[in-house]
Amino acid sequence: MLDRQRAQWVLFAPVVLGCGIVGWFWLPWNPDRQAALALALALAASGFALDGLPRRLVVATGLLLALGLLSAELRMHATASPRLHHRLTALEMPGTVASVAILSGGDRTRLLLDRDATDIDPVVRLRLSLPGLPPPGLVPGARVTVTAPLGPVPGPTIPDSTDPARRAWFERVAASGRVVAPPFLLERATPGGLDRVRISWADHIASGVGGGHAGAIAVALTVGEQGRMDPQLTDTFRLSGLAHILTVSGFHIAVVVAGIYALTRRLISLWPWLALRVPGLRLAALAAGVAGTFYAIVSGAEVPAVRAAIVAWIALGALALGRNPVSLRLLAFAAFVILLARPEALLGASFQLSFTAVLALVLVSGLPLAQRLADQRHHGLLLRLPRALALMLITSLAIELALMPIAIAHFGRTGVYGALANLLAIPLTGFVIMPLLGAWLVASAAGLGGLVGWALVPAINALAAIATFTAGLPGSSLVVPPLAPATGALLAAGGLMAALLTGYARLAGLPLVAAALIMAVTLPRPDVYVSADGRQVGVVHDGRLHLLRQHRGGYVVNNWAERSASTADRRLHDLPGARCSANGCLFQVSGLRILALSDDSDDAPAPPPAVCAAVDVVIAPASLPSACRPRWQRIDRVSLTSSGAIAITSGLRRSLSVADRAGDRPWSPAALPGMVPSLLGTPRWTGVMVE
Repeated sequence: MLDRQRAQWVLFAPVVLGCGIVGWFWLPWNPDRQAALALALALAASGFALDGLPRRLVVATGLLLALGLLSAELRMHATASPRLHHRLTALEMPGTVASVAILSGGDRTRLLLDRDATDIDPVVRLRLSLPGLPPPGLVPGARVTVTAPLGPVPGPTIPDSTDPARRAWFERVAASGRVVAPPFLLERATPGGLDRVRISWADHIASGVGGGHAGAIAVALTVGEQGRMDPQLTDTFRLSGLAHILTVSGFHIAVVVAGIYALTRRLISLWPWLALRVPGLRLAALAAGVAGTFYAIVSGAEVPAVRAAIVAWIALGALALGRNPVSLRLLAFAAFVILLARPEALLGASFQLSFTAVLALVLVSGLPLAQRLADQRHHGLLLRLPRALALMLITSLAIELALMPIAIAHFGRTGVYGALANLLAIPLTGFVIMPLLGAWLVASAAGLGGLVGWALVPAINALAAIATFTAGLPGSSLVVPPLAPATGALLAAGGLMAALLTGYARLAGLPLVAAALIMAVTLPRPDVYVSADGRQVGVVHDGRLHLLRQHRGGYVVNNWAERSASTADRRLHDLPGARCSANGCLFQVSGLRILALSDDSDDAPAPPPAVCAAVDVVIAPASLPSACRPRWQRIDRVSLTSSGAIAITSGLRRSLSVADRAGDRPWSPAALPGMVPSLLGTPRWTGVMVE
């Protein structure tokens, strides 16, 4: 069996490397990670007791697992910087603008500021939010003074969900805050710089294209900035399965690279003297690669665009060498390189969605039916068009099915009619909108944008209409609770085995997929949520999220509703059997008696010891006295400081906190400030931000 799959084993190199990376992020405590590294090396050493192919496979597996663990560890130390672990009142801070991003349709701006060094702290990066559009002059490279209170970057609202604190660590962000006064410009940015070119392009496109939503969509397609779009329109694209079109990623890079490649080859062939003296195919590949890289950089060099540019260079290299660019080996090589350089990308939805989409595309292209539909050599125009549409429909359906579990795992929601929307939107975007947008950029530089704009604006509006129509269809969005990490891992293992193995060996992945689906349906889910400050408590009952405090939406409540696939429109006093007063609520969930207090003042009255002893859990945003001893768990300000947000599965009496997952890593609420554990030695001191 091993010998029959000999050609496939190299495809599992990034998979095994990824297993080591996942192991490093999944194991919360440093001794656990050290034990995993020792076991990986022991596995590699044990392989030398075997012979032939089994020996090579076992040794390679052990070394790749160890490499995955070490790459994540080294990346954590490479991005180490002082972080803020307490709150600071509003103060003036001079610094240099690193980046500016418009969010929420222009209602909010996110600013990354490299704050100047002080007598105590070195230069640190702050993530700040200010209302409205950025004032004139607030561009990357500008020197400004801002006034803002600062605090630690918040952790996740639910364990096992997206961790903003972890992302901030790898982005070297030390603290976050909200600007409370207009920034004061100290020194204008010097001309030039890709970030400033990107902002000027975005302003030029938004004002020049116009046409309602057309200008904002054109900005998203060109420079990858979606913040100018109306949030409702952005959500419409997401529900219709067209969100990928708004993010500069593989599709956009492929359109640019393919267009430049075909155009360059055509231009060279039109000049016989040049065509006979230069390698046209290689020159076209070089020009296309440079164009794709430039597009990725100008669009902000986000992870999907950079990843797509790397894959494009690999594919162009294969074309230049006469190899097949649609290859699983090239995809595996690209994934291996990216994971080795940025191991944290593996946990993000972007990496998983983009590589899964390309994997599905490659697998579909190898099917006999797809190859017959793609062969257009002996067919006229009347047959080529329906065959091309049929091939696109099959490909879109395969990609949608492959991406659906990932979308559910990360967002708890997936589009149902994505294949239909993409069947209409991809040809419109790839063959009409993007060529027109490129022509408009060239024409507008000479003041002739109107020659193209008359066709560009209706085309972009047609794209928005497709998204709106698809999102408005009955049952357009499938909302389910996100998959548990173990369920997602089992599903990924089964899917990869079915995709990367050949012959009957592929069937080995089906039991894993079936087990994952059974787990997704049968495993109990958390039904009680506690925020990181203890001020908000949520209980899921009959598809409704019952809250301790009145809310107006908000990030925490919206995240709870999304992760539980429930509607946040009830109060705890609406919960059957709950008894509530101005001080809190006493309720019962699956036999678990919980007392949730609402007073967060320092002199908040504590419940009598007899009341604490009569319940299983006491939740309070203030500090509880030691005399308050519930039967199972006491959750108050002191415990939440080191645990973070908590999710409780009442039926199993299982409590999971953010710290249980993050462990002793530096972004964990349980970590010692300034101390970073080391896999290969003593802990390292990175310092803390003091003022």
